[in-house]
Amino acid sequence: MGKQDLLDLLREYRNASEEFQATSYWKAYEKEILKIVSKIDFNYLRSGRYPRLASFGFADGIYSRRYTPWKKAVLKIFRIKEPQVTPYYLTPEDMQEMAFHHCQLVGRLNDAKSLEDISVSTFGSPGGVFTVNNNQYTVSFLNYYLRYCFAHRHIKFTGKEVIVEIGSGSGYQVEILKKLYPEITIICFDLPAQIYLCERYLSEALGNDEVVKTNVTLEWRDLSLLEKGKVYCFGCWQVPLLNELEFDVFWNAASFGEMEPDVVNNYLGYVKNRAKWIYLLQKRHGQKTTGRVHVKQPITLAHYRAMLNGYRLIEEQSAFSSINKMRGDYFEGIWRREYV
Repeated sequence: MGKQDLLDLLREYRNASEEFQATSYWKAYEKEILKIVSKIDFNYLRSGRYPRLASFGFADGIYSRRYTPWKKAVLKIFRIKEPQVTPYYLTPEDMQEMAFHHCQLVGRLNDAKSLEDISVSTFGSPGGVFTVNNNQYTVSFLNYYLRYCFAHRHIKFTGKEVIVEIGSGSGYQVEILKKLYPEITIICFDLPAQIYLCERYLSEALGNDEVVKTNVTLEWRDLSLLEKGKVYCFGCWQVPLLNELEFDVFWNAASFGEMEPDVVNNYLGYVKNRAKWIYLLQKRHGQKTTGRVHVKQPITLAHYRAMLNGYRLIEEQSAFSSINKMRGDYFEGIWRREYV
């Protein structure tokens, strides 16, 4: 899996129909991301060396007071002791430990698989790795575990499910689900650069044999070769392959909010009546419509309610990370198909 695979993805993507091209939000990032990906050192994928990649999930940061250089200089010149900026003199280690125990309790309350059974991959030199009972975690890893817990409250995963995720980003959610349920089948779709990095990360995090990459799936014309228990990576323009597939769960976190309503409705047209359950984590009132990075028309919770006719919204709540409420008025919701 090398740069030729990325070039092949880009060729197919550029020949794809307009409805599968990046919308205004991602077009603002597209050239910059492709430039980064073409020269990336995978050993530092999650180190913070490539901050733009945080826009689709590669964000394993370390807590910092975020003083600018000039503020640091002023503090030094006037010999001012750096102020304590966290309450009760908390340290990053304190917050990590509290985040872990919070997620641990949420898992137990939702009868979910234990966080203590899994450990985060350290491929890509992630920042902020900490250890509990010989397992390693990051705050980002814990955040994705919480999303699983909310979904499990209703879906009750057994490990036999087939999950489809559009906008897989970093692949961190896939990592969580696959480590908790080794026999689960997950099908990922995303833009070229994103799926290229995602499959590289998952191959390291889960094992190369667990991931069927785009250098294989790019030529597929149907899903007859799917094997249970594997992770499959596809370009977003290949979503029509779902036309003949019945699956258990559709998953989308944040990426629908970066599209216009008609684009989302197109993607959901390949999902509705095929998925038994739908999990969404999105901005309740949509993304901004001005600035360099924007959408032309925001998509809101009301849009999702209207588009998902034939499904019932079982539960919707404000979305939280492992340490705080998500900024930007995010919600997460679970929809269930009304007929079998």
